[in-house]
Amino acid sequence: MSKPPFYKSMWNSIKGLVWMLKSERNFQLEVVALLINLFLIVYFQLSTVDAAIILIVCSAVLALEIVNTCIEKLCDIIHPEYDYRIKIIKDAAAGAVLLMAICSVFVGILVYRNYFF
Repeated sequence: MSKPPFYKSMWNSIKGLVWMLKSERNFQLEVVALLINLFLIVYFQLSTVDAAIILIVCSAVLALEIVNTCIEKLCDIIHPEYDYRIKIIKDAAAGAVLLMAICSVFVGILVYRNYFF
């Protein structure tokens, strides 16, 4: 099978992001958090480094949420019935998202404290 043209690959990626935005509540909430951070970056006129740090952690949370969703959907296809082993896989993937989200809150506190106070 030949590789699709670059524009088709990009279009498929965009469709995947749109699907996530339409279908996944946690992804929607994380996008809202990103939008709030974009507002704060502009409002407080964050330095380039601070803005980059905030955008990196926001992007990491969103990317992990996408990976978590992929893992969950794949597990549901492979083993649709309840299985404790599948539960562990899903819980671990969700735990990775939670860990990054907690880390991003701490990073946000460290960055924004200089601008709020």
